[in-house]
Amino acid sequence: MASTPTSTDGFNLPHHQGCPNPPATFRNDLELPQYQCNESFFGDIRNPTHPLAIWTGYFVIVGLGISFGIFTVLLVALEQYLFSTVMTSEYFNTAGRSVKTGLSASVIVSQWTWSATLLQSSNVAYLYGVSGPFWYAAGASCQVILFGMLAVLVKLRAPTSHTFLEIIQARWGRVAHTVFLVFALTTSVIVTSMLQLGGAAVVNALTGVNLDLASALIPVGVILYTLAGGLRATFVASYFNTAVIMLFLVTFSFIVFTRHSDIGSPGKMWELLEQAGNVVPVKNNLDGSYLTFWSRDGLFFGLINLVGNFSTVFIDQSYWQSAIAATPSASWKGFLLGGLCWFAIPCTFWSARFSWSYVSNLLCPLLSPCIPCFMCLFGPLCMPTCDCDVYCSISVPCFRMMQSRWPRRWAYPRSGASEQIAVSSIVAYDIYRTHINPRCSGPQVIFVSRLVILTFGILMGALGIALNHIGVSLDYLYRLMGVLIGSAVFPVAFSITWGRASGIGAVGGALGGLVLGLSTWLGYAATFEGGINLETTGNTDVMLAGNLMSILSSGIICTLISFIRPDDCDWSSTQSIPLIEDDPNAFLPFERTEALERAFKRVAGFGVLITTLIVIIWPLLALPARVFSRSYFTFYAVLAIVWGLLAATLMIVLPVWESRHSILVVLTLGMYARRLEAAEAAKDSYHESGAGSDGGEENGGYEVGYADGFAAARAAVAAGGGMAMAGELPGLMGPNDGGSAGFHAMEGHRLVEPPEPSHRTSF
Repeated sequence: MASTPTSTDGFNLPHHQGCPNPPATFRNDLELPQYQCNESFFGDIRNPTHPLAIWTGYFVIVGLGISFGIFTVLLVALEQYLFSTVMTSEYFNTAGRSVKTGLSASVIVSQWTWSATLLQSSNVAYLYGVSGPFWYAAGASCQVILFGMLAVLVKLRAPTSHTFLEIIQARWGRVAHTVFLVFALTTSVIVTSMLQLGGAAVVNALTGVNLDLASALIPVGVILYTLAGGLRATFVASYFNTAVIMLFLVTFSFIVFTRHSDIGSPGKMWELLEQAGNVVPVKNNLDGSYLTFWSRDGLFFGLINLVGNFSTVFIDQSYWQSAIAATPSASWKGFLLGGLCWFAIPCTFWSARFSWSYVSNLLCPLLSPCIPCFMCLFGPLCMPTCDCDVYCSISVPCFRMMQSRWPRRWAYPRSGASEQIAVSSIVAYDIYRTHINPRCSGPQVIFVSRLVILTFGILMGALGIALNHIGVSLDYLYRLMGVLIGSAVFPVAFSITWGRASGIGAVGGALGGLVLGLSTWLGYAATFEGGINLETTGNTDVMLAGNLMSILSSGIICTLISFIRPDDCDWSSTQSIPLIEDDPNAFLPFERTEALERAFKRVAGFGVLITTLIVIIWPLLALPARVFSRSYFTFYAVLAIVWGLLAATLMIVLPVWESRHSILVVLTLGMYARRLEAAEAAKDSYHESGAGSDGGEENGGYEVGYADGFAAARAAVAAGGGMAMAGELPGLMGPNDGGSAGFHAMEGHRLVEPPEPSHRTSF
């Protein structure tokens, strides 16, 4: 029988001797007597000391949450008023299929930034050194990049779908649909549970808000704007969430690397990390160093992360919904750009966070009164405690700690909202419409969607409370998800990519892989001393075995059965998924179809190339360095920070630039729209006269030409004509009824065919 695994190796230090129930979850590397027998970072678990007043926790959870919800609702309502948007069921659940590249990428970044992104990436840096956050980033960004291929195929092969389960229903029938319905709902529950656990734990630790109450209150603001505005509201909110997170993390990194008195440069940080490795060497790392990619446990975590995140992207309805909501050209561009920019969050900013933790542990016996960081909590809270220390040590008032907690608090709104709208779409289309009321109307679908959003939000608060009392941690749940849902990855991907994949093979692969994965996971855990319990089942080797068995056996089973009993799908069934209400954006002209077919080849090549670079070539190139030298670490840190700065700039600026005209229309309460209609009318006249450009740049059925239109508009205005009548909003949001082609022609692209639909907007 194998020995019992120890999840906290290196933390049972001599200075814990003589303490009742010796703690093993924090470090007191300087052996300071006042912290000798503490049970947590904040002191006595029964009477902890919190760095912030309890009212600040309630202010952030309730005050900011509800305020942000009201702001988003008002913004969406103003958009609907100015652009004459009709809230149909199609618009509520697909955002009009009109989201552009910048906002689509920003949505992906926000959607993929869980509490675990900011918390778990710091934890694995503590556990495995520099390889930990790299494997976190590489093992989670490649799935998003590769999903761009599926996004293109959704537009080509199932343009009228609302959920990926509708595609499965159209191809393989009700049995397969029911099986994958369970997997989809399980995925949403797991993702939301991790968001609840991470957010509630941080609020509780920093402010003292009751853990159960935090779990119940966190979803309140999210429910508010998701109920009112549907998917469009969550997309608007996602931009602000991404901007807040990116701005904070860039600021934090620059403070640590350039301004902080104890660090101030990558070279100094290298010295501190060298010292940290000497105090508490990393088990199974080369020379016990934090500055090496030669890490057995880091590699194992990377494999677990890779498998688990394929599950939570390919089986999560929210990512399919983002693909459905995007314009055809943005469907793949958004996922490529979003994956590359998201990579910066865990990989770029890890160094400042976890290195500062060691600075505090090793070198700062006299810190400001904000919070002692001599012993950073090993667990999900090491990042927020060290964030506080950085802000306090540069003489920023302790209340500014709220800024360092916001990213964790704001990681919930977009991700939580995306799961709420994803579950509501699944219930509305794949349960209510499929099994209860096949002839349902649009208003009925909206009612069911809103009812599910409210119910799911309340139930997830209750589940968060239950998980807190059971003792399931964020780290445990994060590594377990691949075992539970990994077996559905290959069948779901095959549903839209492989015409010969059969329903029997898909169901057999999903269920067979699940059984084999669970059996391997529990069977391996049972070989350790103590049998099956939270400790043995959470061991890295055990989790890795279960994750790999689940996903690989599923792919093999599904492929073999499909070769024996192949399907013969020509995609006509998936292209005929019925709409409930009219949505012209769901239908592609022939020119756009050809462009998307070319785009699929490009995105497939880019996706495979980028995945190979970040998952294989990058770590291989880091191996010859063995333990990083000062110069190598400086190069590595500067490269990561530049990547993060570029990502932050793109995610903040690009969505605003793409929607600059729409933003001006909203800010001017519609007055700017009149100028745009005048410009459009003048441009049409300019082209009809033969003076304008003939075609312009083609992009999948679009023609582009700003210069001619605005030049003609200026000439028309100067001549005293071309302006819309006072009080008349442009007819830009309706079908082309003999007037202008619409506001979106001036947004950058104008559809040649079909005419612009009545509910397309450009936020």
